[in-house]
Amino acid sequence: MILKKISPVLHAVSPDNPILMDYTSPPNKTLVLFFAGWGMDEQPFLANGRSDRDLIIAYDYHSLALDESLLWGYQEIQVFAWSMGVWAAAQVLPGLKSRNYPIRTCSAINGTAFPIDDEKGIPSQVFKGTLATLSERTLDKFRLRMCGSRELLQQFLANAPKRDIESLQKELIAIEKQVEAYSSTAFQWDQAYIGTEDRIFSPENQQRAWNHTPHRFVDAGHYPEKLVQELLQQV
Repeated sequence: MILKKISPVLHAVSPDNPILMDYTSPPNKTLVLFFAGWGMDEQPFLANGRSDRDLIIAYDYHSLALDESLLWGYQEIQVFAWSMGVWAAAQVLPGLKSRNYPIRTCSAINGTAFPIDDEKGIPSQVFKGTLATLSERTLDKFRLRMCGSRELLQQFLANAPKRDIESLQKELIAIEKQVEAYSSTAFQWDQAYIGTEDRIFSPENQQRAWNHTPHRFVDAGHYPEKLVQELLQQV
């Protein structure tokens, strides 16, 4: 997977001074680590950087190997995972914890540790159909279902991932193979958020997956942009 560190958004010192503020300061001790969903990169999340903590976006799960050097030196790591990122995080977090990375809390958003599962994830035939028919046209349809409305879709497309169909297809193929090869982990999450209008991971399947984990329902579709912003920026 790819880890990309997000720089804080710089603001002008004053309306009359176009010089951007200098955020030169000692290294941050807190890291927010966000596992994004399938087909993502850092683009939709660039506005979520803050000067008082670091933000790293994880994406592209063609492999679950990651560059751990980017996680060194922090006193606290807060983990959030969305969609397919919940499965990816559940695969790598136990190893990170065993190596004493200071992971404090882990929250899942509209995803489960069972990404291809008729009862607790995306139904197998739906996943296979998405892979078999993937094209620019079907990707547009997927993103519309992901966002829940054309208005929210247009907001998402304003900062859309810069990835082509071939890379998305390779990622799906790799995810399918890895799900078949590795069993779901018993990793314990602290909190799960379930979108009541989710059309990718159905609320019913999510609720079954999180039966023994504290969870709350949110009035949102699969990509709850406002919730993601709130969690990443206000930890």
